[in-house]
Amino acid sequence: MNYPIKAFCLNGNVDGEKIEVFIEEIFGFPENTAYDGGYDFKGTVNICVGSYAVNSGIIYSSTGALYRLLTSLKQCYQSLKGTAKLCHSLENDFIFDLKMTKWGHGVIEGEYQEFPDVNNKLTFEMETDQTCILIAINALQYIETLFGNELGKRTKQALDCV
Repeated sequence: MNYPIKAFCLNGNVDGEKIEVFIEEIFGFPENTAYDGGYDFKGTVNICVGSYAVNSGIIYSSTGALYRLLTSLKQCYQSLKGTAKLCHSLENDFIFDLKMTKWGHGVIEGEYQEFPDVNNKLTFEMETDQTCILIAINALQYIETLFGNELGKRTKQALDCV
């Protein structure tokens, strides 16, 4: 497999605003699954919201977390309501919620903290719409094809992020 692999990009309604995640390294594929499903990975995130930016920030997550995001994004896209969440049950260095508002628009609120022992954190909010959500769904479906339709056997029951 050639790395990096773009997991998804959610563009904002303002030019240049985006949240973009790349998978840089997969751990255990295909033999060992992650604690919360799928396969653990080390990745990078680019966040550009207003005049604030994170460039190639390191994150740790799992393809199981991406699968749960894909599932909830599909529901939001189809119903134009609800919330989609990206979170990992063991790592909270990068989390966000996409809440659908009305007329196909959504608001993404989240946080990124590169080092848990350093009190530097980017808290961000960005508006998006259903066309941007579809682009992210398509990218995440590609990740699903690479790592299986369940994105790995679950060694333990899937955990919801609190």
